[in-house]
This record gives sequence, structure tokens and C-alpha cells, in this order.
Amino acid sequence: MRNIFLTSLLFLAVSATGQQKEGPVFSCRTYYKPDGIYALFSTNKGTFRVSLDYKRAPMTVANFIGLTEGTITNKAFPAGVPFFSGSIWHRVVPGHVIQGGEPKTVKDPANVEGSSTGYEIPNEISNLSHDKAGMLGMANDGPNTNTCEYYITLGDRSYLDGNYTLFGEVFEGMDVVNKITQGDTTFSVSIERKGDEAGTFIVNDETFKKLVDAQWKRVKDEKELKKQREEKFIAENWPGLVSLPDGLRYKIITPGGKGKLMEKASLLKVRYTGQLMNGTTFAGTEAEGKPESGVAPVVFTCKPDDDKIIKGLQEALGQMKPGEKRLLVVPPALAYGENHGFYGKFIAGKRRFVISPGETLIMEVTLVGAEQQ
Repeated sequence: MRNIFLTSLLFLAVSATGQQKEGPVFSCRTYYKPDGIYALFSTNKGTFRVSLDYKRAPMTVANFIGLTEGTITNKAFPAGVPFFSGSIWHRVVPGHVIQGGEPKTVKDPANVEGSSTGYEIPNEISNLSHDKAGMLGMANDGPNTNTCEYYITLGDRSYLDGNYTLFGEVFEGMDVVNKITQGDTTFSVSIERKGDEAGTFIVNDETFKKLVDAQWKRVKDEKELKKQREEKFIAENWPGLVSLPDGLRYKIITPGGKGKLMEKASLLKVRYTGQLMNGTTFAGTEAEGKPESGVAPVVFTCKPDDDKIIKGLQEALGQMKPGEKRLLVVPPALAYGENHGFYGKFIAGKRRFVISPGETLIMEVTLVGAEQQ
């Protein structure tokens, strides 16, 4: 438990007539701070302090510090200009996250085209978890597209683990974080280094580039190892698959009847189960065939060209006959893609089902029946 030494002090700007002026409200508490690196946020709702985990996420912390102190090159500001001063909290979802980080020069932070920094950095996943409020992470448009936007969790969001980089935690002032609403302003962010080790964590273009290059290599190597593990797993468990030019693989488990192929059908009745490479199982639901974990498979209806189901499933159904059951190995490009993945319905008290970007799906699909045109 952190020790609080002194009482809270409240500073208000007061005009000569005794009326309060617009300006930041500072809620200052003195906490015992272990050695480390901290970021002090000054906002219109008060101040809060974040501990930056420069040991488990050194590249991401270097990016944040370099932008904060103006010591790394970016396209928004010249050298020496603090990147985050005057930035807006452009997204606030109660119980989920507050999100900000776009520079004040951006007119619409919620709809940014391109990168405000002029570069992207890869994910830097560690054993940090989104399992509580106050975790600081990088927002992005998919894996390895991080720039300047960050978020702070407002509750347990552990289903995000593995897909987003965490690089710190609110150390002091979570009450202020909880007061932030959409449109609030961060007046400034300042970096505090305590201890000899923290004092040596200096960020400039040279040190930042070394960290970024090393992490890109790490990400590339991990991706190649993941691909090798998956191929070995598939070959050992589902040999004899037929491969199609676009990467879809299949095996007929139960042949269909003598009816026509379903290419010209107007409505299909489908049922499927599936699993991820980590062993998580799922099944198709009545909600447009969307997958969910921990449920029994049900028959749902769809059109052959229905874009509400993944491309790999569309393709397979177009080649199947009524009553046929197939095993499918669906690559990411024909599933939920390399960048966006799938998030199941939020159910209170239950961990949210997630298919991460870049996931290969193993599915057993049955074409129960169809209506011909």
C-alpha cells in the first residue's frame, strides 16, 4: 500500500473580483515514490501521475518520453516542442477506457487519417495485463501500427491482453482519471525520473531508433515462429487437407447428398463449431452466424454471398452439397484479417470472447440445407 505523507491541497485561480477564472485545477497529494520514471498529467480536471514501465516496454516508453520532451523527430512539431500539451481526450467510454494523445494541431482527433508522428512502431507485448483500472496502453489501427494515441483503462479489460501494448499504470490520481470526459484537455505532461537507473534512460533519435529496430526484428521473428508452430500443429492433427489457391484448406468429413452445389441457392442453413490455435473453442450463433465461446452450435441462415460471414466460410459453402460436413482451415486473410480481429458480445461476469488479428481458424461446417432460386 502506498503511503500518503501530506494532506491534499487545492489551488484555484481567482480574479481580482473574487470570481474563479478558467484554468487547470490542481489536486496535489504527496505520495512515496519508488525509483522509476513517472509522467505527470495536468488536465482541466486535475493532475494524475503514471508510472512508466521502461523495463518491460522500453521502446514504447521511449516513444512516449521522446514525444513528451520533444527529443525525437516527428512531423507534428519541431524539436523541443512538447507533443502532448493541449491534447484532447477524444474518446471516453465509461467503464472501459479514456483515450487521447493526438496533438492539438489535429482538428478531429477521433478521425485521424495517417500518422500524426510520421512513423509507426510495433507492438511490445509483455506480461502486463489489462486486468484492472488504471493501466496505460497504446491505441492503434491494428497490430504494429502504434503512433501517439494512448488510453487508460477504467476497469478489468483483460480480454485486450496480447493485442495492445501496455507501458504503465496510474500511480496517483485515479480519482481524476475517473472524472475525465470526452473533450477534456491535457494542458501538459512532464516526465519525472527518480533514481540513478531511471536517470540513465535518455531518449533521442539515436537511442529510440535502436529500440525500434530491435523490436521490429523481435516481432518479425515471433511471427515466423508462430507460423511454423501453426503449420506443425495442423499437419499433426489434420493431415490430408486439400489446398486451394487462396490459402483455404479443407477435408470432406461427411459427403453431401446428390443435390446441386449451393452456388445458386438463395438461402443456406448452416451450423459450425471451431477452435483457435490456443485451443479456445467457439460455435456459430443465431446472431448472423457470429462466433461465440462456451455455447452450443445452432443452425443459422445466410445467403451464399452474405458478407456477414467470413470469406473462407462463404467460399466453402459455395462448393458444398446439402448434408455435407467439412473441416476447414481458414487463414487470417479469409477469416477476420491481420489487423482487426473479432470481439464477441459483452456479457457481464464472463470473459469476452476474442479472435485476435492474424488468427487461423479451424472449423467444422455442416450445410444443413438450402433453398434453391
